[in-house]
Amino acid sequence: MLLLVHGIMLLLRLLFQTGLYIATTVVIVAISLYIKFVAELIGDEIVYKIPLLGDLLLSIEIIEILNVLVFAILGLGFGVATILLPRSFSNRVSYLLLLTLVPCIYSSSVFFKYQIWVQSFSINENISYSQAQKMTNTFLRYKTQNESILGFYLYTANFPVIPAKEKEMVETDELMNNTYQRIAYVFAYANELLQKKYFTPTKIDSLFKWRGWILRVFYFLVSMFTAIVNFKTGLNTVRRS
Repeated sequence: MLLLVHGIMLLLRLLFQTGLYIATTVVIVAISLYIKFVAELIGDEIVYKIPLLGDLLLSIEIIEILNVLVFAILGLGFGVATILLPRSFSNRVSYLLLLTLVPCIYSSSVFFKYQIWVQSFSINENISYSQAQKMTNTFLRYKTQNESILGFYLYTANFPVIPAKEKEMVETDELMNNTYQRIAYVFAYANELLQKKYFTPTKIDSLFKWRGWILRVFYFLVSMFTAIVNFKTGLNTVRRS
């Protein structure tokens, strides 16, 4: 009888710890997603509208630098949260869950950017969100043969310019050329400062063509590395306490 009561108590304790762990990690993930959403809004409304530099900052997706903060919070939080689970499996559970969530949270940027774009398009054209979605889907299908978030993901990997109005959809090539010229001007100025023609037209063309995919791989690796390092920091904090 005592063994049965003891077993029930252990089970209840485990269920309570698990519930508390789930609630804690959900809050951590929610905070991380909120920061990413706010960062995308700041980028769209302020950073990418800076004269001259805005196009360059958009082309290198500078707001993604904030992933360091997002995944530092995520990794540290999951590391500290291991204290809520039994030591026999807490580290492995948190670590595997973290590795699963990092790609999902990192990819949420595309979802947020897409929603902000469609919403901004509907405001600029003074139409409903559903109408804006239809128009943007038509544009994405023409450019990438895909619609919605997937089409947006493929489009932004190759084109840093996102049309904010229907008129700009028609003038995409011209806008791209103007953006390229402004970026080339910045690199030309960098050559003058370095007193060396390091950024040649060929290099600028290559950077402009592949920058989307290169940046996404780079920022993802930085995000994963940041999460893992801070996860270990969280574990060490718990062990010392």
